[in-house]
Amino acid sequence: MNELPPKSQPGSKAMPGAKLPPVRMGDRSDVVRKQKAQLAEKKQADAKIRARIYQDILALLDLAERLTLDLSAHEDRYGIEWIGLARQIHAQYHADIVKIVPAFRDKIMSKEGAHGLPKGLYRHLLDFAEECTNFLKRPEDDFVQASERFKKSCVDMRQQICIFENERPAGEESFFG
Repeated sequence: MNELPPKSQPGSKAMPGAKLPPVRMGDRSDVVRKQKAQLAEKKQADAKIRARIYQDILALLDLAERLTLDLSAHEDRYGIEWIGLARQIHAQYHADIVKIVPAFRDKIMSKEGAHGLPKGLYRHLLDFAEECTNFLKRPEDDFVQASERFKKSCVDMRQQICIFENERPAGEESFFG
């Protein structure tokens, strides 16, 4: 009545789910599988570079908006004028832009950027990178006007990307995906 369960054999333990290597079907199917894997990796790398470039554009736009704030007329409740603080704030934002622009330009000029960015936007991105570089070379006395032009360039670039997405040809790959 009370029978003991049969003892399991020592070598018959179930292996945890290990990933099996792909089945080799022959030369042609292996080549096709390898090409498919390479294409998937390339698409993923292209999407990554586009996402990083778009994040940089948004960061530059945010910094440009902060640079164009007029803090000269503000005064806090303790009577401290913001003109001195505004200079320090602008210097910090400008330093942040100095950090972002070279890396941004390198992403666009890289092999991944040149091949992974949509053809319809690549020229606009190159022009925008040049405008960013020109902003960093601006004279000190023209800072407010240069900041306004830089902000306008950032807004225009973001708008160019949105227009491209809405009007891109059927064969052109999306900027975001």
